[in-house]
Amino acid sequence: MAYLLVNNRILKETEAKLTPFLLKTPDVYKHSIWFGFGGIPLLDENLNILEIELKTLGHDLPELFKNRRELFRLLKRMLNKNRFYRTGLITFQFFITEEKIAYLVTCKAFEDFDFQINAQGLFISISTTKLLSHTQYNISRFGRAALWKQVAAECKGKTNTRAVILNEKEIVCEGIAANLFMIKDKVLFTPSVNTGCYCDLIRPEIMRLANRLNMKVVETDDLEPKHLLQMDELFFASEKQGIQWVLGFENRRYVNRHTDKIYAALNQFLERKTEDQR
Repeated sequence: MAYLLVNNRILKETEAKLTPFLLKTPDVYKHSIWFGFGGIPLLDENLNILEIELKTLGHDLPELFKNRRELFRLLKRMLNKNRFYRTGLITFQFFITEEKIAYLVTCKAFEDFDFQINAQGLFISISTTKLLSHTQYNISRFGRAALWKQVAAECKGKTNTRAVILNEKEIVCEGIAANLFMIKDKVLFTPSVNTGCYCDLIRPEIMRLANRLNMKVVETDDLEPKHLLQMDELFFASEKQGIQWVLGFENRRYVNRHTDKIYAALNQFLERKTEDQR
């Protein structure tokens, strides 16, 4: 191959300045981790997920990622050199071919001092794209990334709107890379793993904290869109996107009384986790 089409220009391969590795068109796997309170509270849990998911793609973790103490030191140094002292995201990008795996680590900062939450509230719609609950790729972020992109495209141009994803049985599953939680009369409902729902690291912590707040937690596989109209509160949750409180669905409007309490408890939990890293 002597010539390439790059950004509307025909260039010689040498002019394009692509490395031999990139010319092999590697798969790109991205994984983001929240940082805040002076630490990276869920680093170990995320590395456990990374190890599992990269093995499904035929690779082990790069050597640096196996030395968690050294990785933490370098990540903290990167944040400090960027003067990112509040909160934000660290993103790992893994470039994967059959022969090898390379990686790039970047970071971006938020203005917040706490875990993210939207104050304004979102509106939700029901996606026309369905999740297949029995598909083995549901357990992997990499495997369902294409589904999330397709659902996100449906929301393009709709201001402050997020989509709820159903499975092939028309049962409520999740949001885009986020778990969905619903509250009615101090009962926290969330789709069960039997629906094929994505399970973010924040999911079990929210259920645990809700129990501590004297709320009953129900994981269920029979929630239909009509049940969303019967709830008092709705919110999405993920480590990458934070707590996304839902203001309305169709003609239904929601409050955020218990959502705020769960959010406050989650911040306390994350802050304690960072203290354990010191």
